[in-house]
Amino acid sequence: MKHILSLAYASRNTNFDKVIEFEGQEIRITQFSTGFHFNLTKDLIKKYDGECDLICLSGIPHRIHLPRKDIVNPTSNQLKLSSDQTPILDGEILEEVYLPWMLRQVYLREPELIANKKISFYCGSQFIHCLDVIKEFAGDIRLCDPYYFFHLPTIFRNKRRLETFLSLSSNLLKKMNFRKKNIPSFSEKDVLIGKGLRRFFSSHVFIGTNSTISSVDLEHLRGKTLIIDFLNPLLEKKLKSYGVKNIISCLPSLKNFPFSSFALYEGLLQLTKNNNNPLSASEILSWVGDSKLGPEIKSYDKTSTPNKKETFAFIIHPLAAKMLFKAKSLKWLKSYSKPLERSVENMASNFPGFFYGKIKGIVSEKTGKEVEGIIYAVPDTPRKLLEADTSTIYKKLVDLSYKAREDGANIIGLGAYTKIVGDAGVTVARRSPIPVTTGNSLSAASTLWAAKIAVQKIGIVKKNDGKWKGKIMVVGATGSIGAVSAKVLASRWDEVILVAPRGYKLLELKDEIENIDPTTKITIATSPEPELIGTCDLIITTTSAQGRKILDIEMVKPGCVICDVSRPFDIQEEDALKRPDVMVIASGEVQLPGNIDSKVDLGLEGNVVYACLAETALLALNGTLENFTLSRNINYKKVLEIDKMASEHGVRLSAIMGHSGFVTDQEFELCREHAIKNLKTWSIKKSEDNS
Repeated sequence: MKHILSLAYASRNTNFDKVIEFEGQEIRITQFSTGFHFNLTKDLIKKYDGECDLICLSGIPHRIHLPRKDIVNPTSNQLKLSSDQTPILDGEILEEVYLPWMLRQVYLREPELIANKKISFYCGSQFIHCLDVIKEFAGDIRLCDPYYFFHLPTIFRNKRRLETFLSLSSNLLKKMNFRKKNIPSFSEKDVLIGKGLRRFFSSHVFIGTNSTISSVDLEHLRGKTLIIDFLNPLLEKKLKSYGVKNIISCLPSLKNFPFSSFALYEGLLQLTKNNNNPLSASEILSWVGDSKLGPEIKSYDKTSTPNKKETFAFIIHPLAAKMLFKAKSLKWLKSYSKPLERSVENMASNFPGFFYGKIKGIVSEKTGKEVEGIIYAVPDTPRKLLEADTSTIYKKLVDLSYKAREDGANIIGLGAYTKIVGDAGVTVARRSPIPVTTGNSLSAASTLWAAKIAVQKIGIVKKNDGKWKGKIMVVGATGSIGAVSAKVLASRWDEVILVAPRGYKLLELKDEIENIDPTTKITIATSPEPELIGTCDLIITTTSAQGRKILDIEMVKPGCVICDVSRPFDIQEEDALKRPDVMVIASGEVQLPGNIDSKVDLGLEGNVVYACLAETALLALNGTLENFTLSRNINYKKVLEIDKMASEHGVRLSAIMGHSGFVTDQEFELCREHAIKNLKTWSIKKSEDNS
C-alpha cells in the first residue's frame, strides 16, 4: 500500500493516520500538524525520508511568479532540501491550474456572490495567477500585500502595482521565513492606521489561504463572503461563530478525510497515475475536467446574533427648496420663504451631510428580530443634486457612509435623488465601508403591488387566464424601476407601451420583453402621445422630470389608473383634480412591521416609509448585508427576492396613497362611478376623432 506523509505546516491538532480510497486505490495518509514549527517539520521529513512514497507539504506560500523572475519562499525551499530520497510536493502545479478555473465556476454558478463586488486579498501574491480572472467580474480589488509582509497600512488596486512592489521587495522577501508571528492580526482596530486598510475592511468578499485565515482576527468577516483555498471542520465552526455569511472552499474535502490540501490532492493524483515523473499542467487539467472537481459553496442564514439589534442607515434630502425652511434655524423665515428659496437652496448645497434622527421598533414578524435605523440628510434639493459635479455628491454620500459605520450601521440606503446621481450608487458602493442599496428593487415591487390593487378596485379591466385584457403604458420605461416594471407587467397584460426619450434603449428593452413573453404586444414611443394615452388602462410614470408636466391628463381614458412613482410627482395635484374619473396614486410607500418609534419627519404617517428606506430596513432584518440594488438596471431576481423577504418579515403596502394622503375605498368607488359614466361618451368621442 502506498504511503503519503502530509505535513500541515500552519495547522494545529489535525494529526491522523488513515487509509482512504482515491481513484479506486487504497492509500495510507499520515498527517502531522506542526504549527509553524520549522525544526519539528524538518525532523519529520528526515524521519520519513525513504520510508514513504511521497511527502506533501501544505500551509506555506508557494513561489511568486513575476514577469522577469520568481521569488522563492525560503521556508519552503529549506524544507524541500531536507529530503534526500522521498519527493516533496507542495501542490503548486494543481493550484495554479485549478484556482483560476474554480473562480470562474463560482462566478458562473453563483454570480451574485462575487460579481461587481469589492474583493479584498490578505495577500494578493498568493493568488497572483488568479488576478486576471478575478478582474473580469470584480467591481474592485484590494491587495493588502504591503501590510501582510511589512505592516505598511496601504493597499494596491491592480496587478501591475503589486508586481512592481514585489519586484522591488524581492531581496527582502527571499529572506523572510514564514512564521505565524509575521502574519499581521488584520484586526479592525488597525483601520485607524490608514485609509488603505479602511478600504480593505469595507469589502464584501475576502480571499485568503487556510494558513492566513487560521492566524488572523475574524471579526471583520461578519456578514461577508470568504473564499478560502481549503476548509476543515474546525475552521468552519470558528468562522460560523463569527457570523461569516458565505464560505467558498476552492478544494472539496476528501471523503472520510476532511483535512485536505492542494499538496495532498496533487500527491494522491501523482501516486494513482503510477508515474515517477512530476505531473504536468495538462495532466492535471485533464483530471480536473474528468473528476468533476469543483468549489464547495456554503451559506449560513444567520449572519448576526439572533437577539442582537441590527442597525441600518439611510440618507434623505429635501425634495423642494421650501422644505429647507423646516430647519430650526430657518423656521422664523418660513413666512417670507418664497423669494428666498433659490438663495437658501444654493447656500445649503455647500454644507455636508448630517445626522437627522432615528427610527426604532422595527420588528420582523418572522423571526422577532429588531432593527433600528439611523437617518442622515444632505441639504441638497433635486435640482442641486443633478446640477452638481458628481464627485462632490459622491464625497458627501461616502462621508456619511463612514459616519454610519462609526455609528454602528452595517448597511446604508440611498433615498430619492441621491440614488440617481452619477452611476446610481455604484461608485458610492465601491468607496463605502459598508454595503449600499438604492432600494429600487422594493420600489419596483411596491409599484406593482399598488398598481394591481388599484386596477382591481376600479374593476373595469377584466382578467382572463391570468392576464389583464387591457393596455398599459410605462413612462420612463428605460429607467431602473420602469424597465423592471415593464418586464414583470408584460407577462400580465395584453399590450404594453414603452415610453422613454432614447430610442435605442427602447429597442433593447423591447427585445428583452419579447424574449420574456412573445405573446405580449409591445409598442414603443419617445413621448406619451395623446392618441396612445387615451387607450391605456394603467399608466406608470417613473421619470426624473422634477415636476415638469409629462403628459396631458385630459387625454387619459376614464377609469385609467396612473401610478406615479416619481418624486417630485410627475402628475401635479391640480391636474389630478381635473379628472375625477381617473385614479392617480402614488406608489413607493410601504409599512414597516413592529411598533415604530420615529421622530424623523419623512412627510408620511405612522409606520409608513418610502420603499427605498424599507428595503434597507428589510435587508437588515433578513441579515442580507450586501450591495443589493445598484445601478440603473434592476435584476429580476432581486425584485423577486425582496418581494419574498417583504412577505416573510411583514413589510407591506401601507395603503394606496395619492397627493393628499391615503386613498379610501369610497374614493375608489366614486372614481369608478365617474369612469363608467364617462366611458360611453369617451368611446363616442374617440370614434369621432378616428373618423
